[in-house]
Amino acid sequence: MKRKATLAALAVLVACSTTDGPPTPVPTAQLHFVQQDPAYHLLSDSASFYAKAGADRSLELFYRGYSNDTGEALLTLEVRASSLLKRPDGTPFQLGDSILITVTVPDTATFDFVFSPAGLQFNPSDPARLRIEYNYANHDFNGNGQHDTEDDHARSLLNVWRREPPDTLWSSQGASNSEEFEELEAAILSFSHYAVAW
Repeated sequence: MKRKATLAALAVLVACSTTDGPPTPVPTAQLHFVQQDPAYHLLSDSASFYAKAGADRSLELFYRGYSNDTGEALLTLEVRASSLLKRPDGTPFQLGDSILITVTVPDTATFDFVFSPAGLQFNPSDPARLRIEYNYANHDFNGNGQHDTEDDHARSLLNVWRREPPDTLWSSQGASNSEEFEELEAAILSFSHYAVAW
């Protein structure tokens, strides 16, 4: 039920974004990037998998659980059977073609992710789906040393942002924010540098 509601909200959000025009990019200095809670650590700072045209595949990044085993998920990337569109060189995918996808966390203290290969393109009618869970974020979002109503307001503004390195301008990805479950979900059309910010 949770997943259906999230996907429905995402569909509405994506549909709205096509009529409002492209978002205005903003410089790094204007964004507040979400920090990880220092009490939690990632099991690994990268993960890879082969996405295949004609097959549903997915990748996950996890926090450490007890005794360094797998804990809660931080990030899930779903590439469905018809999601792959074009390789970075512009050639289209054919049924059965595959490509190695890697997600790296360059700074494990933040919700900051690099997706490769850069330039990989997904089908606009069936894009890749990115889900980021921020329940292990530092909930002192404004950094004033306490959790208050300003932090609750900041949480309502959380979004997924993207940029094309080395450019320092970020654009809103237009993610749906489920505050109840503390997760963001976005439709991904191409690979780049993504982060959670407000």
